[in-house]
Amino acid sequence: MYARVTEFEGSPERIEEGVRLFREEVIPWLRDATGFRGWVVLLDRPAGKSLGITFWATEAAMTDSAASGADLRDEVAERMQTRMTNLAYYEVAVAEHLALDDAGDR
Repeated sequence: MYARVTEFEGSPERIEEGVRLFREEVIPWLRDATGFRGWVVLLDRPAGKSLGITFWATEAAMTDSAASGADLRDEVAERMQTRMTNLAYYEVAVAEHLALDDAGDR
């Protein structure tokens, strides 16, 4: 499995709107993307920073910009007036499933 890690920076006041857009627009699209296996979003609310990690079955699926939603990611970032500060690709060496309830608590 492979992981794409994308970091964003923007206004702390717009974090909730960004989370809503991610849930409503990005996740439904990703669920239909070839090779998509899952996602995690981490927030530093006071700093207005977020880290999105998407998981992919193959390196090719992860790095295919069109098939893995790069255009949608960029469109949502522009609408949110955030900027992508880093993009990195990794091979997943170890993973364990986490179960979160609706509040995000374990």
